[in-house]
Amino acid sequence: MDAESGVKLLYKSFLKTDADEDIVSGFLTAFHHFSMVEFKESLDSIEMGGLRWVYILEEKYKLLFVAADTKHIKTELLLGRLNVIKNAFVKQFDPVWEKKGHNWDGNINIFLPFLNEIEDYYDQWGEVENLGKVADFFDILGIFQKILIMLRNVIENKMYTKSKNFILEKIENFCINFKNHKDMQDKPELKNISFSKESWFNIKDINLIKSDTDLVIKNLKTILTQIVNILREVKGNNSCFKYFSEENIYAYLYNNMKLLKDLNLDTYLLGTFLLL
Repeated sequence: MDAESGVKLLYKSFLKTDADEDIVSGFLTAFHHFSMVEFKESLDSIEMGGLRWVYILEEKYKLLFVAADTKHIKTELLLGRLNVIKNAFVKQFDPVWEKKGHNWDGNINIFLPFLNEIEDYYDQWGEVENLGKVADFFDILGIFQKILIMLRNVIENKMYTKSKNFILEKIENFCINFKNHKDMQDKPELKNISFSKESWFNIKDINLIKSDTDLVIKNLKTILTQIVNILREVKGNNSCFKYFSEENIYAYLYNNMKLLKDLNLDTYLLGTFLLL
């Protein structure tokens, strides 16, 4: 926007909204002017209408750049992205600024091609976010695989044959019922979670890109919780606590607590293995 007049030079929304862009532009400019008058400095960010708004004032060109996103996004990240767009816009339209005698009056349609660049940046940032989600999903699968292996070691190394076979049969029956449940029939992601008494669980074949991550994580929690419950039912809490300690499950959770918190698994896993 023109920082002085509030005239909108370019507008692009990726959010569904019925807001009038000209009214929004005028309001944002007025808000900026208020900040300059009352606080003697430009706004950096505000929260309004359920969104986080960030501002960048480009004083040389008398331009005000504004971006908004949901509140979950960090202000620093949103400002960084807006700064990229600002620099690209200034670089591209500096000749226009010079030609117009250091103002932005006239035909603003000349700025419309820049919308394509904004869309390109948006797509690139979306891909990066998706890669971040895939990386988190990969870490989550690794944690579940590690814990499942530890539980297998408990069953194989701590149990007498009779108890081991009884526990494995219970787990196998659970997995059969779990797979045959009507809610699981149209969930291709869950077909890549396999179990047999001989080879234990395998979740390595889960597709990191195409899977519904929330669905997979929810069902991995169900499986892990059921295994622990079967162990508690057969061997009791005291024995399970002893087995988990000897297999270093608690040490693993403690040593990886920061990662577990980042992945929102800490509360679930602590609640599961502290036998609460």
